[in-house]
Amino acid sequence: MKQASVAGRHDIFGIIVLMIGAGILALGSGIAPHLLEDSNAPMWVLLASGALFALPGLMLLSQGRMPAWVQTLLGNCLLTLFAVIPAWVAWGGDSRAFSGSGGLLGLILGLNFANLGRLAFAVAALIMGLVALFAWTAWIARLGWAGRACLLAGAFLAAWLLLVAMPAEPRWPDSVDDHERLARYALMVEDEGWSRIGGRHPRRWYYPPWRNIEQWTKAARSRLAAVRALPAGQAALLVPRIATAPMIDGAIGEAEWLGALRVALAPEALGSSVRVAGEGRRLYLAADVPADTTADGFDQFRVWFHIGLSPWLANERALVDRSGGVNVLRATRFPWGDNPPRSRTDWHIYEKAAGASSLDGHRRFELALDLDEAGIVPGVAFPLWLEIEGDPVRDANRKFTARSNLGQAGSYEAPLWFRVAAD
Repeated sequence: MKQASVAGRHDIFGIIVLMIGAGILALGSGIAPHLLEDSNAPMWVLLASGALFALPGLMLLSQGRMPAWVQTLLGNCLLTLFAVIPAWVAWGGDSRAFSGSGGLLGLILGLNFANLGRLAFAVAALIMGLVALFAWTAWIARLGWAGRACLLAGAFLAAWLLLVAMPAEPRWPDSVDDHERLARYALMVEDEGWSRIGGRHPRRWYYPPWRNIEQWTKAARSRLAAVRALPAGQAALLVPRIATAPMIDGAIGEAEWLGALRVALAPEALGSSVRVAGEGRRLYLAADVPADTTADGFDQFRVWFHIGLSPWLANERALVDRSGGVNVLRATRFPWGDNPPRSRTDWHIYEKAAGASSLDGHRRFELALDLDEAGIVPGVAFPLWLEIEGDPVRDANRKFTARSNLGQAGSYEAPLWFRVAAD
């Protein structure tokens, strides 16, 4: 009777914990994207957190009902999660997740609370990682050769599902070209609520691994860009390769930009210019703006590309502000039933873009784009529109009257065409 009572309590606790884990896993699967807007973690971390509850629930419910090796397997998976999640917090998390000053001790020792928090999680991750490694090693050592073969096959299957099958683009039975794919992906984002997420992280972070619409969108866009033809009568400026990548620090050194293509911006009287170069798998741009001498106000270097690539992708554009912050946006269109297509701006679509700005007498900007992430193929022409905006024009009462143009090359309607030199 006593054993039945204990088993009953285990079942009750197991069901409760399993339901909590299932709820977190359901949230991580993307059933309510708007709830993820303030998330500081990528989707896989949320899924792993759900598994932290689901696995103990399964262990409680499987006691006395499953072989001992099943319990050990679930326990080893749990130990692994206790190592993986702190490791992400220590090395991959957002430092803004640690708030506070650390109190008097931090003040006395001169330590940063965020760094202390990361150090604590790093130590915990290393300890739990060693514990998990020992547990897995001991468990595998007790398995027979047949069990080890099954475990290896299961590991390969899990890796294939995680790395190959789940990120793969959908296969639609009807004939769908990449323009149609862009339209369908954009509509999926709108219908499922992902478009309303305004988080700080790149868009890819918010999708579950088996529904990474952002990755599929970039793949379709890159295929279209790779076969884009130079318009008749239009010449493409060659972006040369330089030997060493320039430092993205806002200081445009002559030596590090030696050999770069120099593009003068209009109006020429302002003296603004942009240098463009390729190195490795990145595209580098540096904007020199002699007419901008103010430390405050509005300053922005904008690079527009993929202009008019598809009826469903109007452009992508990278923005570098006076603080050096960089963001990349996409102008998306999507079908809306029998109504005219709708437009939307997708923010935070790049993870690898880097920017910087400095003011040493006058304003300078630097920008680096990953060629693969940007869908720019060496040897293939692509349109580019460069513009720099400075502080707005204001009247005597400091009221905004007009935007100020400190330089531009090309335009949205008539962009310049460039071609990055092949490797």
